[in-house]
Amino acid sequence: MTVSFPPMTRASFAPIFAFITAQRGRKESFTYTPPLIDDALGTETGSVLVNGEHAVGDTTIAMDAFAGDGAGRFKAGDFIKFASHDKVYMVVSDVTSSSNAATVTIEPPLTTALADNEAVTYDSVPFTVALKNDVQEFQIGQDALYRYELDFIEVI
Repeated sequence: MTVSFPPMTRASFAPIFAFITAQRGRKESFTYTPPLIDDALGTETGSVLVNGEHAVGDTTIAMDAFAGDGAGRFKAGDFIKFASHDKVYMVVSDVTSSSNAATVTIEPPLTTALADNEAVTYDSVPFTVALKNDVQEFQIGQDALYRYELDFIEVI
């Protein structure tokens, strides 16, 4: 993912640049929650759990403990993360729950098995990322404002 910061003063830029410099290029990882996608598009508000065990490679995950029933609990394009995973998954089709349960289709396939009753995070999903490049550049405009853009890759 590419993160573009709005033009900022040196005082605002300096701590961001210091943090990025401390990452030593691609060597370190950190968590990042993208601000524009931190809230799921769906209507779910409960503490959703995995229902049953799921194997590596599964793309359909049974879940329960939805706060209610009906269409749009999760929406295609929402991100989810399981308690035991560093990997973030995307919901690829809208989810309708019935009896507070539903089957959720995700991509990519599971990289790690899931246990029954494992918690599912769907709002403010943190990505574990690293810098994509070792070299980081910034620009200073004639208005004395810094412009900064970074490329991240997900770390699993």
